[in-house]
Amino acid sequence: MLGMIIILGLKKECLKNKMDLIKKSIQVLKKLQLKNGGILSTPLNGAYPYVYTRDGVIMTLALNSVGLCKNSEKFYYFIRKFSKIEDYKEIFQRYNVNGWPCVTRKDENDNEGLLLHGLYDTYLHNKKETFIANMWSMVEGVVGLIYSYSKTGLIKTERSIHEFYRLENGYDIWANCACLRGLKDAIEIAKVLNHTEESRKWNKKAKLLEKNIKNKLFNKKLGIFMKNTRFPKIPDMSQLAPFYFNLVNSKRILRKTMDHLRKHIFDEETGGFRRFRKFEICKDWHWYTGGSGSWVALTCWAAKFYKQLGNREKYRESVKWLNEIASKSKGMLPEHIATKAEYEDWKAHEIEFNSRIINETKKAEKTIKSFKDKKIIYWATPLGWSHAEYILLHES
Repeated sequence: MLGMIIILGLKKECLKNKMDLIKKSIQVLKKLQLKNGGILSTPLNGAYPYVYTRDGVIMTLALNSVGLCKNSEKFYYFIRKFSKIEDYKEIFQRYNVNGWPCVTRKDENDNEGLLLHGLYDTYLHNKKETFIANMWSMVEGVVGLIYSYSKTGLIKTERSIHEFYRLENGYDIWANCACLRGLKDAIEIAKVLNHTEESRKWNKKAKLLEKNIKNKLFNKKLGIFMKNTRFPKIPDMSQLAPFYFNLVNSKRILRKTMDHLRKHIFDEETGGFRRFRKFEICKDWHWYTGGSGSWVALTCWAAKFYKQLGNREKYRESVKWLNEIASKSKGMLPEHIATKAEYEDWKAHEIEFNSRIINETKKAEKTIKSFKDKKIIYWATPLGWSHAEYILLHES
């Protein structure tokens, strides 16, 4: 009986911690939203005080999942107002607080697909046909952009989720899966609004893209999807894109992918997943801002997919890590953590210190944590994307 009470007590405590962090995450996302509808990736005094399209969409998925659809609607009206597709010919990487493009890296062509996905997800939650009717011209424009990127049968991009040209230029799995998901969702929007001709035409395009992803971006030897055609063997967390966007339903491929990523890019020192293998392709310290280490959002992915695979041990290990990270910073989740030694290495080699990065270094150095018997740096705290993925992990 005593054993049962202890077990129930532990479960209750774990649940309380989870619910507290979900509640905190919702508060963070709400505070990051501007009056004009844009959602910042970090607070204004943080490392990324911009409205990133990619991060913003993922934050709306989380907001929708907890019933805050009106917040999501405001974000998409912000994008509709300031994207000006007919002038700029792309959905930009990021915008400033006033809606002006604030672009350091063009041609991140996953943003278009993500935008369509977020629009449709918002409709699925708010059930407002007037909302997607108001967005229809933007939907058509974004689909047009996807067509222009896929003349060879796959989406060509210069940069993708990591925003790194040398690694991602070409036919990238994340950009292709994001755009396929977006096309599929645009087809559903067209059906709701009775745009029969568009849905028929787009469906044909989506089928071709899906076929090419499965044939040309799959490493048959390893039995998993590749990062891109230029680097078919390197390990990268974005190899999970077909599963993240619910395009592939194969536990066999998912299990092989998770085993591959665990073997090659799990960071034993800090306890979570890196983005990719350190210095394999990205050899410039600039791509390890704040130090190389474990990423919170990507470890949320790992937890989600371990859960889908029924791997309770690895799922609980990942969730425990996430909760421990949050517990040391009053529920605030960073972009990533790094050992103080790694952080000092980055700081010694970085050559591009702008004001926002200097601000973040000051914040990070004031809040050095002890974790796994090491001194740990929390970088970009709080990060909206990390909090969004934590909500999505549990709401799913």
